Amino acid sequence: MFSTLDWIIILIYLLFAFSVGVFMTRRASAGLASYFTADRSLPWWWLGTSMAATTFAADTPLAVAGIVAKDGIAGNWFWWSWIFGFVAITVFFALRWSRSGVLTDVELIELRYGGRPASILRGFKAFYMGVIINCIILGWVFRAMSKITTPFIHWEDLLSPAAYSRLTALWPSFLIFDNLNNTLTVLIIFLVVVAYSSMGGIRGVILTDLFQFTLAMLTAILFAVLAVDYVGGMDNLLQSLQSLYPQKSDDILRLMPHFDNALLPFEVFLIFVGMQWWARYNSDGSGYLAQRMNTARTPADAEKGTLWFTLANFCLRTWPWVVVGLVALVVFPLDDPARFHALGASLDGDREMGYPVLMKLILPSGLLGLTFVSLMAAFMSTVDTHINWGASYLVNDVYKRFLRPRAGDRELVWMSRLSVVFISMLAISIAAQVKSIENAWKFLVAMGAGLGLPQLLRWLWQRANAWTEIAGMVIAFFSSIILYPLYPEVRSEYLMFWIILLSSAGAIAATLLTPPVEQSVLEGFARKTGAIGFWNGLPDPARPRRELISRLWLWVLGVITTFCGMFGIGYLILLQWTVGSIMVVIAGICFGGMLRGMSGDID
Repeated sequence: MFSTLDWIIILIYLLFAFSVGVFMTRRASAGLASYFTADRSLPWWWLGTSMAATTFAADTPLAVAGIVAKDGIAGNWFWWSWIFGFVAITVFFALRWSRSGVLTDVELIELRYGGRPASILRGFKAFYMGVIINCIILGWVFRAMSKITTPFIHWEDLLSPAAYSRLTALWPSFLIFDNLNNTLTVLIIFLVVVAYSSMGGIRGVILTDLFQFTLAMLTAILFAVLAVDYVGGMDNLLQSLQSLYPQKSDDILRLMPHFDNALLPFEVFLIFVGMQWWARYNSDGSGYLAQRMNTARTPADAEKGTLWFTLANFCLRTWPWVVVGLVALVVFPLDDPARFHALGASLDGDREMGYPVLMKLILPSGLLGLTFVSLMAAFMSTVDTHINWGASYLVNDVYKRFLRPRAGDRELVWMSRLSVVFISMLAISIAAQVKSIENAWKFLVAMGAGLGLPQLLRWLWQRANAWTEIAGMVIAFFSSIILYPLYPEVRSEYLMFWIILLSSAGAIAATLLTPPVEQSVLEGFARKTGAIGFWNGLPDPARPRRELISRLWLWVLGVITTFCGMFGIGYLILLQWTVGSIMVVIAGICFGGMLRGMSGDID
């Protein structure tokens, strides 16, 4: 249980978040552009930090702890491989999203394709992404917060056993995450999120994100330092891993997998780095990333903000979580989690619980409350982004586009707030069905795999049309819901490989078998966003290809910068000073080269 000081810290933070929503209500009420894009007025550091805060999430530390226990440090290549994609978003697409002037990424569909298939795709994709995909994401985030609260808050003691028993009898079973105790805690936090995000719009969301990311990052680092100190320092941590796991300690600590890695098969690693990153549902920055880029005051701010997000997301966030995951392997051994501490019993069969249980074991009063608030803030940051983003689809791309094209700003803002509440209620019901954060991650990647290649092609290839996206999305969706139940014992990465292959082949076939987009529509899109890649019908078709080649060099520099920066920091933490120092120096050199080649210097 929390101490009085812990409770005070938690309540102060909840009051702060709610106050931000109240403070931003008037500005958010000006219209859709203000509610969902902050009137395109934000500087790069603000929108980039907001992206990082959203991806920080409460689920990620738990998932990383589970990955380290299952597949070692190298298991994180599941999400490290996204570096290729996020750098691509930075150098190829961030400027173009900002130039497009759209309110949501699905609005771009009609700008790019035109015609009836595009309007149908826009409406369907708004519902598919804003409701189905979005609520699956929120479901695993709810699941994570439910796990985090388990060791700390006990409503039976707070309410009295009799009152809690009556509430248990009345509560609907389909709205329970694990148990009623966790459900009550998460729902109370969630109600605060719904309140401030519905009132304050995207400005309220992003303002709280700035504070949430700073707090979450600082407390994650402090927790990792205290966790290492708890086991006697980094030297002792490494020696303990070798002692407890003599046959696989090298594989646990390895950053790069090898052919005979017992924890992470090399072919799985190849799927991560060769396919998964470009097949993700937001391969071109679609979704909440595009929403953030569309809040930028200039296209250059969109580009710089996305670069800052990429570096923060991988170079800063990775290692506090990995270190805590390693400490959990020592304090709560895999073969007998309760060998050294009785609290380890809660990890039996669920290694994702290592993070919150270690918090309870190590952290003192006050610092425990602050660390819990940081994870609560990470949860709130992710949830507020997703419900605001989902509401933007329902209002801008369904209600305004198809149902009430002449609706005024006041009506649209109120519909936006109602949509926030609707998505929130639906997400609660889905969250009760999510059992594993890591599995939900991987199922989502597979189900959205059909969107990856088509969304890249719409920017890079003139021939892509609405049917490219429709075919990829439909094939991936049905492949996922057939293959996953049919082969439950097969590693999800192998299933994902076939889903990506089938959906990508189907998307290209559909493109070639259907009519191309009208030339006037293509020229309008190219003028507005700046064509890149293979656009043969334009007055100067060589220019988009030259732009692609020049940006490819920036992409290479960005990938090297991010990987070397992330691995360099990791090797230094693991006391491999020489290789760590070399990688950090390489990262700095490549980063300097990348900045010189981008649209302008960071102010």
